[in-house]
Amino acid sequence: MHALVVGGTGMLREATLALTRSFTTVSVVARRADAMPGRPAGINPGPVDYHDTGALAQALRRAIGQHGPVRLAVCWIHSTAPEALGVVAAEIGRGGEPCRLFHVRGSAAADPTRLPRPALEALPPNVAYRQVILGFQIEGERSRWLTHGEISQGVLQAIADDAEYHVVGV
Repeated sequence: MHALVVGGTGMLREATLALTRSFTTVSVVARRADAMPGRPAGINPGPVDYHDTGALAQALRRAIGQHGPVRLAVCWIHSTAPEALGVVAAEIGRGGEPCRLFHVRGSAAADPTRLPRPALEALPPNVAYRQVILGFQIEGERSRWLTHGEISQGVLQAIADDAEYHVVGV
């Protein structure tokens, strides 16, 4: 089975590595995907800047051609690349196989006055869209941002629960 992680070398690195235990291949799309230290054999690096949607689509087609349809996609895509998520959805849905797409979003996504829900009107019917919202942790009377480990664990929990909407932290 084939999984895809877009933006999987930084804060999602632990989740990316964990997915190699459940999937034959995990394709990783990131600017420096080929430089991922400690990369296990199941990682297929795709060094691409997702702001370049043509290169992103080409990299996804190549990965799917080599490793088969994507059954799970985890995407951490900054708002500076608003077209990238739609490209990912279209490419992973092209073959018709069922796939779950987990869109990891910053805490501002939980505030309905700040960011609109991403426009995915063209979402292929075989792609199930899920949102993972990154919150924060409360420790005593203070709050702090999530660690990379907490983010990865939260994303993995959302995948395990197949949650349509999952908040990591509070």
